[in-house]
Amino acid sequence: MRFSPALAASLSLISGAACGGGDLGLPEDQSPAEITVVAGNGQAGSVGSELSNPLVVRVDDAQGRPVPGVRVAFKLGAGADGGDTAPDTALTGVDGQASSLWVLGGTEGQQTVNAEVVGEALVTSFSAQAERTSVFTLELASGDGQTGAPGRELADPLVVRLVDESGDGVRGRAVTWVVATGGGTASPASSDTDRDGFASTNWTLGPLAAGNTLNAVVSGVGVVSFTATAVGSGGTDPSADRSTIAASPASIEAGTGQSTITVTVRDGQGAVVAGAAVTLSVTGSGNVLTQPSGPTGSDGVATGTLRSAVPETKVVTAVVNGTVALVQTAEVTVTIVPAQPDHLVFRVPPSDAGEDEVISPAVEVAIVDEQGNVVTVSGVEIEIELIREDGHDSNELKGDRTRSTEDGIAVFPDLVVDRDDQDYRLRASAPGLPELGVVESSPFDVEN
Repeated sequence: MRFSPALAASLSLISGAACGGGDLGLPEDQSPAEITVVAGNGQAGSVGSELSNPLVVRVDDAQGRPVPGVRVAFKLGAGADGGDTAPDTALTGVDGQASSLWVLGGTEGQQTVNAEVVGEALVTSFSAQAERTSVFTLELASGDGQTGAPGRELADPLVVRLVDESGDGVRGRAVTWVVATGGGTASPASSDTDRDGFASTNWTLGPLAAGNTLNAVVSGVGVVSFTATAVGSGGTDPSADRSTIAASPASIEAGTGQSTITVTVRDGQGAVVAGAAVTLSVTGSGNVLTQPSGPTGSDGVATGTLRSAVPETKVVTAVVNGTVALVQTAEVTVTIVPAQPDHLVFRVPPSDAGEDEVISPAVEVAIVDEQGNVVTVSGVEIEIELIREDGHDSNELKGDRTRSTEDGIAVFPDLVVDRDDQDYRLRASAPGLPELGVVESSPFDVEN
């Protein structure tokens, strides 16, 4: 039986004990077994432009059920040099799906992107047809091949030039600057060509001592790639107080809910730290804590998940590289799912009695859920009426025939039938909550 929001509001006194003492089991462990393409394959677009539809994959377990909380990396494949995927790594949702947007590279023809489950040998591929729709040409002017400290801005700006068929500069066309590898940033992320066809940006390298790549993109024209090398330490040691941890959602239902734990590792200057190992811990009992599937990515982020069968507030903590304990913690409140009222039952049915004698033991009517567990709601009025063998109402029932529930049970201690007969029945209803229906007791006799 389904209930309206109004009914749910009227039963706001329902407590967690209403689950009837049933055990809450931990969800089954689900491991990724397959990754498949859902949408976004076989598109076409201009070189250097973003495809109109996102790339969508689904991760399932061995039984074909969707697996949430799995990291999927979207990597450029054959022919896609100079392109980009955003995000380059995505987390599957409750439907097991993850998605990314694809900016095509600068080469005409077929390009591919591979989607793979991080830490697993599970891969699927997308393809797209790239077309050149402009006679203009994008050229690298200056700024390529520089060296700098990790997390720091390069000394020279990156400059490109857009020219027409005659080699003259083309004014007023947008150039998008896209970080391809290394995790750095471009400022500005987009700039227009000037009267001579030039556009520029400043490049801050990623946090690690490694190679970096940045693409300048003009939609329909093409892509120009810049490379740089980050050398030295650059202050990339994880910071205990500048790194963060967060839980989403912060409240989940016991047994079924799941919270994603996101740790962002930063150094003392606030720059993200890639390649850091994150270990999670959680207080309380009945927990299923999934550790991050790998080190932090280029965005400094590592994610895990938390489920629990025990309702309480959990405190999640993180340690980076085995020694750096984050100052910040995250809390996840695990709540019990309240039972929903479904129907009425005679918890203590009427017994045979003598004429004008109180029915003993006292009749009890309970509000229960679909499984027959008592729902501990108080203040609901229950009415009792006497039914003869032929199904018609009888006026021979005396005593208090309207009682309010306490913890889901209404007790009728003084019911009396003042006429002897056989096969009487009691009928119970809740006038204020007709959704609960009516219930009739088993037959009973009244003797002279």
